[in-house]
Parts: sequence; C-alpha cells; structure tokens
Amino acid sequence: MRTQKNIKAFEQIYNETYNDVLKFVICKCSNLDDVDDIIQETYLEFYKILQSEKEILDKKSYIITIAKNKIIKNYKMNGTNNNISLFQEKNEEEYIVDIDARDWFRSKFYNKI
Repeated sequence: MRTQKNIKAFEQIYNETYNDVLKFVICKCSNLDDVDDIIQETYLEFYKILQSEKEILDKKSYIITIAKNKIIKNYKMNGTNNNISLFQEKNEEEYIVDIDARDWFRSKFYNKI
C-alpha cells in the first residue's frame, strides 16, 4: 500500500517538475545525447529518496540539485566541459543552427506542454 502511495506522489511531482528540470539540464549539457540519461538518473535517484520517506520541503529545487550533481559527475568522468553550444561556427561572421538539435529540443518541449 505504501508503494502505491509513493508511486502516486512521484508521478505528481514528476509531472509538476519535468519541464523545469529538462530546461535546466539542456542548458547545462554540452552534448544533447546526455540529456535523457541525466534526466532518467535524476528521477531514479529522487524516487529512491522518496521511498526512504526523507522530508523534502522544496521538491523542485531538490530535484534540480540532483540533476546538477549528475551533470557535474557526468562531465568529470568524461573529461569534457559543460557549456552548451547549439551553434556551429561556419566562419567568423556566420553561424548555423544544428537542425537535428533544434528539432529534438522542440519535440521534447512541445510534446510536454
């Protein structure tokens, strides 16, 4: 019975925080392929903490903090920086948007709104 209550609470929190957490992770990741993994790991860790019945006052901030730590850990392990670059430099005056990244970004946000 407690598990069902935890699942319902998790689903509600997930639905309330997903868009903000996704925006945060996208802004901090230099590789858009890492975003889904980091989001998944973040919410998995949060679910485990939720099951321990630890008192969390501001759940959104707590989840974003978990995501921040996951991003830091991911980039320390891979030895890369964590600055996002959706633009590719073509020459000194002209920039091109990566079409695949833009479409992926749109599909993630517009499907959730």
